[in-house]
Amino acid sequence: MRPGMDWNNLRIFLAVAAAGSLAGAARRTGVSQATVWRRVKALERSLDTALFERRPEGYALGPAGSALFKSLEGVHRTIESAGRDLAKEIDPTEGEVRITAPEFAGQMVGAAFPALAKRHPRLLLEVLTGSPAASLMAREVDIALKVERGDASGFVLEGVFPVRFGVYASPDYLKRFGAPRAIDELKGHRLVDFDRSWAHVAPRPWQKSGGRGATVTFRTNSPHARLAAVRAGAGLGMLPEPLARLNPGLRLVLPDQVVGSLELMMYVSAARRRELRVVAVRDFLNELFSARGGA
Repeated sequence: MRPGMDWNNLRIFLAVAAAGSLAGAARRTGVSQATVWRRVKALERSLDTALFERRPEGYALGPAGSALFKSLEGVHRTIESAGRDLAKEIDPTEGEVRITAPEFAGQMVGAAFPALAKRHPRLLLEVLTGSPAASLMAREVDIALKVERGDASGFVLEGVFPVRFGVYASPDYLKRFGAPRAIDELKGHRLVDFDRSWAHVAPRPWQKSGGRGATVTFRTNSPHARLAAVRAGAGLGMLPEPLARLNPGLRLVLPDQVVGSLELMMYVSAARRRELRVVAVRDFLNELFSARGGA
């Protein structure tokens, strides 16, 4: 290490190299993005050379940056080892973990979060839901929960959980229209349905024959909006059972054995999958969806 080099600048340099972005380094180190930028520039001035190449996907090490990173590897490993030893005496999971999830999964995480907070009180969990957030696969995302398969470069699949679906109705609706007998015999019934852009995400039995004969009265891509409409008596609605269980008062009229299920996939950032804060949240999600997603 060159005499006079500021260790704080080097620490930020290593964080940017690992995260691939200023925002990711800011989250890792607990400083602002502007501070990360200033310290990188200060280090480059002290060395009189550029360390990173700015690319559309983020910051990549340039030739000089790669050489510096290699020279710091031994020091970095020593510091990480010391940090792990220290973590045994303090909370090793302190920090922020960002996840993306479909709305129903986000609500399940929120409802169960007190249990995670009790285990790791210094952990901050940020949950982004809905489209396009739920399909976001970005460097700053630690864990992505998805029901659609797609590009997962930079992520590792670490869990697949069956999520059962059923057709539900309000007691008021059932008094007025009765209960359907089969998935494809809904003549005379009203239906709260998927938005067309999300129809392909429905369980296969429902895609094949669900809703035949029904009059669609309300259509949305939001499970919470479908839930609200069903609860208000607007019609029958196909909902994930974990979400329905969080809302007492709904009546199950066609069970998952008829309607089908979806697979909720958990992807973890390959770069951060061994960080203790990410491991803690991954294990929490594994327990949550294994116990409740398909129960």
